[in-house]
Amino acid sequence: MTAIKVRNPVASTVARHVEPAPRLGDLNGKRIGLYWNMKAGGDVALFRIKSVLEERYPGARFADYQGSVGGLMRHCTAADSDRIAKEVDAVIGTTSD
Repeated sequence: MTAIKVRNPVASTVARHVEPAPRLGDLNGKRIGLYWNMKAGGDVALFRIKSVLEERYPGARFADYQGSVGGLMRHCTAADSDRIAKEVDAVIGTTSD
């Protein structure tokens, strides 16, 4: 008699917890990064967010960012993330999914 072993083709889930960054009390005088991965519509969302924040926090400054890897869609590498983190106080990103 032949035995059949049934295997589960689903990989085990890896759980990873990352603590969120502390919230900034006020955005006045802060430099805010606006990250767009080049997906359609993400730039429109960032433009609107920037407009609202400029009204609410006139002292805030903004810097635009895109990932350095990819073609039509730009991915943010670890090096990109490190560079952006050194240049700004906070980042807003869109994926337009």
